[in-house]
Amino acid sequence: APPAPLPHYVVVGAGWGGWGAAKSLAQSGRCSVTLLDVLPDPTGATPYLSATGKPVEAGWRGFWRDYPNLCDLVDELGLSESAVFTEWTESTLYSPAGEEVTAPVFSAAELDLGGVVPPLPLASLPSPLGQVFATFPAFRRLPVVVRACGVSATLHSR
Repeated sequence: APPAPLPHYVVVGAGWGGWGAAKSLAQSGRCSVTLLDVLPDPTGATPYLSATGKPVEAGWRGFWRDYPNLCDLVDELGLSESAVFTEWTESTLYSPAGEEVTAPVFSAAELDLGGVVPPLPLASLPSPLGQVFATFPAFRRLPVVVRACGVSATLHSR
């Protein structure tokens, strides 16, 4: 009898979770995989442009040093961390109401608490604490009490 065909899985969404799921499934050797995304080229090699010709990102894709799975992937691919991760950059998020926040994408950035304790490397904090502490003052349109609830929720979700 001929061997049974391998199951075929479709992963919807080429964000980090989708790429990770498709990679794991494909590496298992026990199935075939199709990865679908809203973008025609979810690798980012071909810019996705708005109707006015401006580059836009349909989802959030980035390399942050504080995600151990990304560091493992960089190692697995034999890439140099210095070629993948930057020391510091910013990513601005917009809504229909305008700019919402400019958030850090960092590796070597530190949280300086005014000399009370030595500066803390933000990338060494559990994710997403580094981003929360670094962006806390950046959410200018949110009342401080709402921002504080975000820090509290992040701490309690660990």
